[in-house]
Amino acid sequence: GDPPLVVLDEPTTGLDLITQGQILDEIARIQRELGTTMVYVSHNLAAVSVIADRIAVMYAGRIVEEGPTHSLLQEPKHPYTRALLASTPRIDPAQRQQKISLNGELPSSVAPPPGCAFNNRCPHANAHCRQQVPPLRIFEGRQVACHRIAEIC
Repeated sequence: GDPPLVVLDEPTTGLDLITQGQILDEIARIQRELGTTMVYVSHNLAAVSVIADRIAVMYAGRIVEEGPTHSLLQEPKHPYTRALLASTPRIDPAQRQQKISLNGELPSSVAPPPGCAFNNRCPHANAHCRQQVPPLRIFEGRQVACHRIAEIC
């Protein structure tokens, strides 16, 4: 077929690096030749960074940050995106970041907490964060769901 949209859910999970590369090359070829839009769902930031034009970072089922791949990976804005990227191993010592420890419990997907789902793990959370879900707002060229983004960046 010639679908306009393909959703790929963890297509390289569990594959060795060589096979991952081959699969990613094939996905890129299909996208390029057919003009197909690809939505790539993954925990593998290294793979996503190679093939994605844009990234949406999710926490507890909500998008917390979305924007162009390069800028999001180089300068994460949301506290969860920062922690996620700080936990990614880097070979180049110059690119290594100080690890960010996330305290607190993961929110329940059955009974999510009021306010921002990340509030009990966020070092910047205040009472407002615990009461109201932050909307996605444009901040420095990308969308970020954080009440305090202007203060912490």
